[in-house]
Amino acid sequence: MRPLRFFLRRAFSSVSAPSAPARPALPVLIVGAGPVGLTLSILLSQYGVASLVVDKRRRLSEHPQAHFLNNRTMEIFRKMEGLTAEIEAKQPPVEQWRRFVYCTTLSGPVLGIVDHLRPEDLASRRSPTAVAHFSQHHLLPLLYEKAQRLGLKVPKNSSYWSQFAALASYPGPILMGHECVSITSNSNGVNARIAASQGVSRPAVDVACEYVVAADGAGSPIRKMIGVAMEGEAEIQKLISVHFFSKDLGQLLLDSPEPGMLYFVFNPKVIAVVVAHNLEAGEFVAQIPFYPPQQRLEDFTSEVCHDIILDVAGRKDLRVEIKTVKQWVMHAQVADRFVDSHERVILAGDAAHRFPPAGGFGLNTGVQDAHNLAWKLAAVLKERASKTLLSTYEVERQPVAKANTALSVANFNAALAVPAALGLDPSAARIVHGAINSRVGMLFPKKLQSAVLEGLFAVGRAQVSPAFLSGFNPIASARVSEMQRILREGHSLQLQFPAEDLGFRYGEGALVPEVEQTSSRRKVSAPTGRRQEYLPSSQPGARLPHFPIVIYHHMDSSPSSKKSCSTLDLISESEIHLVLIVGSNESGRTWAEAALSAAKLSAVPLKIVFMCPGKVNESEVFSVPKWVSASESILTHAEVDQGWWELCGIPDVGAILVRPDEHVAWRSTTAPDRSSDQLLRKVFAKVFPVPASCIHVQESDTFEMRC
Repeated sequence: MRPLRFFLRRAFSSVSAPSAPARPALPVLIVGAGPVGLTLSILLSQYGVASLVVDKRRRLSEHPQAHFLNNRTMEIFRKMEGLTAEIEAKQPPVEQWRRFVYCTTLSGPVLGIVDHLRPEDLASRRSPTAVAHFSQHHLLPLLYEKAQRLGLKVPKNSSYWSQFAALASYPGPILMGHECVSITSNSNGVNARIAASQGVSRPAVDVACEYVVAADGAGSPIRKMIGVAMEGEAEIQKLISVHFFSKDLGQLLLDSPEPGMLYFVFNPKVIAVVVAHNLEAGEFVAQIPFYPPQQRLEDFTSEVCHDIILDVAGRKDLRVEIKTVKQWVMHAQVADRFVDSHERVILAGDAAHRFPPAGGFGLNTGVQDAHNLAWKLAAVLKERASKTLLSTYEVERQPVAKANTALSVANFNAALAVPAALGLDPSAARIVHGAINSRVGMLFPKKLQSAVLEGLFAVGRAQVSPAFLSGFNPIASARVSEMQRILREGHSLQLQFPAEDLGFRYGEGALVPEVEQTSSRRKVSAPTGRRQEYLPSSQPGARLPHFPIVIYHHMDSSPSSKKSCSTLDLISESEIHLVLIVGSNESGRTWAEAALSAAKLSAVPLKIVFMCPGKVNESEVFSVPKWVSASESILTHAEVDQGWWELCGIPDVGAILVRPDEHVAWRSTTAPDRSSDQLLRKVFAKVFPVPASCIHVQESDTFEMRC
């Protein structure tokens, strides 16, 4: 067997390709400066890929929307210049938002409380990060600043800028107040027409780009332009969202024994869900059921909303400032396609899927769309991978979106169990509203329709009046007891879903699935809306398990160049590599030799990590730079506890191949053999298909890559 240094000695030389049609000046146009569009811009910039973000709004939205960031999203943010640390420093203290509170008014009797955080949720055993409560309108400025600054650092050719001369003198990577009004795509790229929005008089500009990513929200104009339909249930519920400030109310809730994130208020005057975005700042949003056409957005003036908030609070002496009032519609739908027919226009975030807010899957699923898409776009645009890699985006993300849709609906239905237990059956409200909107009901004058609707709702809300809920009413006592049982047994609205958050797994795509035995295959059951715990897995498609390690950096010859971190940090946020993790033993050495041989012939960028149980012998580790090309480090040692392989569920003679998005692409549960290099060539071809134009010429001790 040849020594390992033979396989580590490599030399690359670029050979000019035959002349080809000129590529469009702009690699990626991102439509929408929300959390998904800005996240994608940052991730692409970290890979060195230029993009332009356009948004029809002149400024970022200040109306609170999503506010719960799950573990996986925080892991992604952690690699965006330490964004996770910024969020953790700015978010409210955990003690102020870990609970859901059920009450008649915010200042009145509490009917029940659910604490949604467990000790393991805030520990570092399953993730290097924890969940967070940080509102989208506070997150957006942080994302915007990073996207703007990192985007300016990415080199762009002169024709990139010249396209925008009519729009702005120096546009930068983000253009607010501009929208994409039309797109035309073919197999070579996309022509997008960009125009100033909101009545600004400025000529439209046609922009030639290679790809367009539609991150333009639930109503996505781009999705409609390319003729993609949404499948699922539309208009599950309509709501009015009232953004308001009240430091008086914030202090009132802070003084309570157990403050919360969500307050479910049921009283004779109003039923509402209040989101406490920040108790110390006194920032809230009240979500109120809305029944058009009998009720109109115009009816919810600042004065009306002010009175509603006082009814919700149960106090007339609170100072309340109404900021904005909006209406929104809850859907449970997924796009039937995530790409157009030419695979040049790609949907992400709410443009591709619309969930009920139950469980906070909307923003989190969208950020994870961007994470899946970024490395694939970068690999294709840098000509490291062929376009077929992009076809795996829909294959992988659409099933996740459908699963999260079903889970959100199940969780939303679980939320309805609480008012139903109190005698407030939500289905009855829908039946009443439907009856009034029937042919017969619509014959009556609008004012009469509204009066009848409100009268019937008032009768229903009487079920939660103080007189009815008194302790002397056996019916009310039974209802409250039933409600508390639902809360106690976890059958109500849940905040966390660790199994789906960290444990979602791609079944096919840029990976090599394992042949699973029927007896060991986990049965897939319908979503229940209840919390299930995360089980670490190294199976293909799963996110690589987190485990604390110490990495030795071989391009720095100092023994002090070691870093304590997570196994997730073995994957770079700025370089597109596959990472092969092997044991520090003879099998690991053989896997490394086979992988380097296969990567050399397949033109696949590869990094190899040796997991060394116990203390690493530094004298051996720091001789490695002599074997490695000065242009790249392809070999890393990491100190790790023996429990790593046990956590992964495979012996230390096996191997794990990880993609740039930290998901496992392939693994072996057995030791290598003579055919392992051929096996790995097939694996690389499936996971990271290279352009057909890449030709390899193997020589004695070196090889060239010609593209």
